[in-house]
Amino acid sequence: MSPTHNVLVPFELPDAEPVPPVLVDTLATMEVVVLGHYGLPEQTPPSAGRAQFEADATAELETLAQPFERAGITTTTRLVFGKAREKTVDRVAVEEGCDVILSPGRADSVDRIAVPLRGEANLDRIVSFVGDLLAASDASVTLFHTAQSSDRRPGEELLADATDRLVDSAVAADRIDSRLSTDDDVGRSIVELGADFDVLVLGETEPSLRERILGTVPAQVTADTNDPAFVVRNVEGAEP
Repeated sequence: MSPTHNVLVPFELPDAEPVPPVLVDTLATMEVVVLGHYGLPEQTPPSAGRAQFEADATAELETLAQPFERAGITTTTRLVFGKAREKTVDRVAVEEGCDVILSPGRADSVDRIAVPLRGEANLDRIVSFVGDLLAASDASVTLFHTAQSSDRRPGEELLADATDRLVDSAVAADRIDSRLSTDDDVGRSIVELGADFDVLVLGETEPSLRERILGTVPAQVTADTNDPAFVVRNVEGAEP
C-alpha cells in the first residue's frame, strides 16, 4: 500500500526530545520527513554553525529518525542551520511536499483525538488524515466546531458531514463524537478542549508563509498546549 500522507516532524537542535513511541505507531502508513533546525546566534552565519556543529547535529538527527525507520516508515532527514525556525519549517514543508506537520508534545497514549473543524476548506484532507490515525490505533475521535457569525454552513451540518465521511472510510460510528461551541475565543476553546485529549488535529487557515502552515488559531494552540498537534496543510491553496 502506498503512503497516504507525508508528515513533517521538526525538531529544534540540540537536545531535542524524541517523538513518543505511541505517536510513531500512528504514522505507520505514512512517509515522514525529520527536520532538524539548529538555532544559531544572530551574529553566527549558517556556514560557520555547520562547520562547528554539523557532525554532532547529524548524529542527533539520525537518532531522532531511528524510531520511524524501525517502524518501517519511509523516512527522509533534513538538517538546517539558521535563525528563522518558522520560515525553515514553512520552506521545507513545501520543498518536501509535506501535507501534515507534527508539533511534537508529550503523549503516553493515543486514546482520544480532538479535531477542531473551522469550515469546509481542507475538510477532505483533514478527514482523510484522521481516518488514517484511527486506522492505526484504537482511539476515539471528537469532532469540534466553534460557531461563528461568519460561518457559511451550520456547524451541526459540518460535523455531521465529517462524521459521515469517517464512517464511509470504515471508522465505526461509536468511535466518533462531536461537539458544538459558541465561545467567541476560538483558540482558547480549542486549548481547553485539548486538555481532555491526547492529540489534536488542526487544519491550516491562512494562505501565506507562517500563517499558510499554521494560521493564527493553530499557531496559538500549538504554542499554548503540551499536547502533540498535527496541522493538516491546505496544499491545494498553497503557492510555493
